[in-house]
Amino acid sequence: MELNDNFPDHHYISESENHLCFDTGLFTKNFEPIYAFLTPNEPGRKAKWQLNGFYKKSEYELRQIAVLPKRASYFNSFEDLIYDTRLDLRVNIDHILDDETNKMRIPEKYRESSNLPMMFMGLALEYAKIRIKENYKAAVPQYFKGKIQFLIPISLGDPSVVDLSLAVGKEGGIYTGHTCLTLDMAYNNARLIAKPESDWLIGKTSPD
Repeated sequence: MELNDNFPDHHYISESENHLCFDTGLFTKNFEPIYAFLTPNEPGRKAKWQLNGFYKKSEYELRQIAVLPKRASYFNSFEDLIYDTRLDLRVNIDHILDDETNKMRIPEKYRESSNLPMMFMGLALEYAKIRIKENYKAAVPQYFKGKIQFLIPISLGDPSVVDLSLAVGKEGGIYTGHTCLTLDMAYNNARLIAKPESDWLIGKTSPD
């Protein structure tokens, strides 16, 4: 797990001869933190640790840990989590439509349309930009390979229906995008930082 370099790893992982524990970033329905608790693996196994279970903060299994680890931090400033609408967005549409992995994430009814490049790079992308300008929460942050990216909603047909998400990262003074995700994938990636509050992701998967 890569963490914010401003904080030492021991704040995020509790490790002794008998256990390894970390905050999952998840909560019970009553907002009690949930921790992963691992114990030494059987002799001869490649992995040092095996999962014992997931426990809420108040449970017996965690009482041996005097100071519970903190939740991982993935950003230095809250400004990192806000999409800058002043910057140009450049999308590698060839990679999205020619790469089989990316293409299979596009809804089947649009996947083979001859107008797909026009739909994606035209109204869909422009509407996404307008949506973010209207509400900055429409650009949802995700953590990918040590950096913060943004997931932006793409509507290929009905503007009220989001069909997939475009992942964009900041490079120099612009945003670049060359990967699309299904809504389930977008939700799971965004959930690593925080439970998404954007309307286009809420309700797309089962809640915690």
